Amino acid sequence: MHFPFLRAGVAAALLTLPVAASAQTHLERFEALSEQMTTLTYQGLASQYPVLQGILPSAEWGRPERRAGRCALRDYEDAVGEAGVDAMLTEFETAIAAARPADLLDGTFSAGVPEGLTAAQVQQINTECGLLELQMQRLAESGAMQALQSQ
Repeated sequence: MHFPFLRAGVAAALLTLPVAASAQTHLERFEALSEQMTTLTYQGLASQYPVLQGILPSAEWGRPERRAGRCALRDYEDAVGEAGVDAMLTEFETAIAAARPADLLDGTFSAGVPEGLTAAQVQQINTECGLLELQMQRLAESGAMQALQSQ
């Protein structure tokens, strides 16, 4: 069963969310970053597991993801301040420009955790705010989770 691998890939993507330079607000930047990272993660998964081609869900955020994203950003800002969140988003802008799908799955993609937080704390924030659960739910609803489990 590949569920732990998939969960780790999704968690890694959430830990390393990239940013679109044209987005203005933290939430817009965070959303664009998440969508880019999710797309790269899905590309990597589909190349390793061809059964996933055509059944992976959309990477686009909707209202539930925006709500969870606002929660995560509030927690990040509470921990590291607005300047710390800006620095994190800027670092991701740079890192995503050179990222490849395989980098997200093999753990070689490296873009910061906000200074003052650990990777475990970021993962806890993302989990508590529901970002990971929403991604896992989308994977289950699309049939991708079941397809991986049947491998």
